[in-house]
Amino acid sequence: MFRAGPRYIGPIPHPAIGIRLPDIVLLPILRAFKDYNVVGGFMLSYNRETAPRRILDSLDPKLLFYGHTGTSISEYITKATEYSLKYGVPIELEADHVSLMASPERAIKRIAGAEFEYGLSDEEISESLRYIDEEFKEVKKAGGVNFVTIDTCELVDLRVDSLSNEDVLKSYEEVIDEETRRRLEREYLDKTFTFISPKRIIRLSIKRETLARLALKFFKSINYVRTVYEIISKHLELHRFGIEVSLDEIPQVTKPEELFFYLNELRHIGIYPDFIAPNIGFKKREDYTKDLNILERTIESLHIVAQSFGTLLSIHSGSGSHPYSDKGIGVWERVKEATKGMVKYKVSGVYIQLLLEIMSQFPEGSRPKAVYSEIFDTVYEYLRNVIKKRTELYSKHLEKMLSEYEEMVSKDPNYLRNPRANFFRHFFFLFQCLRNERGVRYLRNKVLEVYEEYEDLRRIYTREAYELTRRLITKLGFENNILKYRLEILKT
Repeated sequence: MFRAGPRYIGPIPHPAIGIRLPDIVLLPILRAFKDYNVVGGFMLSYNRETAPRRILDSLDPKLLFYGHTGTSISEYITKATEYSLKYGVPIELEADHVSLMASPERAIKRIAGAEFEYGLSDEEISESLRYIDEEFKEVKKAGGVNFVTIDTCELVDLRVDSLSNEDVLKSYEEVIDEETRRRLEREYLDKTFTFISPKRIIRLSIKRETLARLALKFFKSINYVRTVYEIISKHLELHRFGIEVSLDEIPQVTKPEELFFYLNELRHIGIYPDFIAPNIGFKKREDYTKDLNILERTIESLHIVAQSFGTLLSIHSGSGSHPYSDKGIGVWERVKEATKGMVKYKVSGVYIQLLLEIMSQFPEGSRPKAVYSEIFDTVYEYLRNVIKKRTELYSKHLEKMLSEYEEMVSKDPNYLRNPRANFFRHFFFLFQCLRNERGVRYLRNKVLEVYEEYEDLRRIYTREAYELTRRLITKLGFENNILKYRLEILKT
């Protein structure tokens, strides 16, 4: 049995939930955790969703999208700890998506469906590593985290996929040193790797050109996982935190041989993740609408490979198109079946999306409705200006989403300010980071104020957020995980 408060829980199946506005979202989630005997994770994505207090207090426009929720690293750690102790619920605190990245803007565009951009300069890598060190200085000062997800997806070389076998082998011999090539070929070639589950047996053989392609594609990403791990280890207590490695933001479904190679090479450099997050075909804030049988078989294959390394799958982009879609009919049940419940499942923005949707349903003239309308209009106008000036957040995909919204409103005026409009679903987060002329995050503050003032809003949101959490727990089989699983450490 786990005691209340933050702690490392190990590779135990559980939900992990982003707490973008802790004072609003924590209470209903913790109540559901307590009622269903769940130990779960609370998190925010570093760089994007949270940032050091220094960054959030800065008026530098170049830093606008760092920590775009307006919730600092110290605030989310402190408040998650306080609430979990107050309500007697054990939790795991996670630093999610600790990333090497060019900019939050590039990541935001990718998440919203724009084209994936590969590659980081040496300067961008160096700055990312410096920034991670700064983040974890604040983590340590705030009391620490129990779990870290490392993301080096932008270092995966997607250009390799378009090369012929001849060109791949030539590049392999030019780029990968001879000693490393000998080790790789000794370890992978002329062998059959077998992965066994109760229902399936997978046998994998790797050709030389496949091995060359895997090495060229993933080596840089793999090696920098260790670099990031070494930085965070300076600030966290050794053996008191776990790690996850993210591959989900690579814009292609992860293949079993890719997952095998990545995990095996991580093991070679001394990295043993509790969880790994492959791309299974999910898109952020979109329902999964393809063949569920294919989805289940994809997840099952990856699960079988990962488990052979003592690693479980973590499913990212877990939110659907709206707070009641649950990623699509039957999706959560298929994830559970494919993994036999041995999975971690992440959601974040859906809890704020739910809040905005509830506010939009209040009657005209009410303050919740007025604040919602102001948020919608401000986000819309900001994005129109992004398109006009071609700022860093611009993409053709964004321009298309806005055009689609405007066309729908012209056909049906009742669609005006629809909280499920595509552009708003993907960019509503802007209300938390936009500032007025005094540098105040005025819309974020208005939401916190109206939530505190209006009992009806609190009552409805608490009920619906609890229900969302209940569905997440029960459909994925997380209930009673606090009783079903125990991490045992054997020392001989």
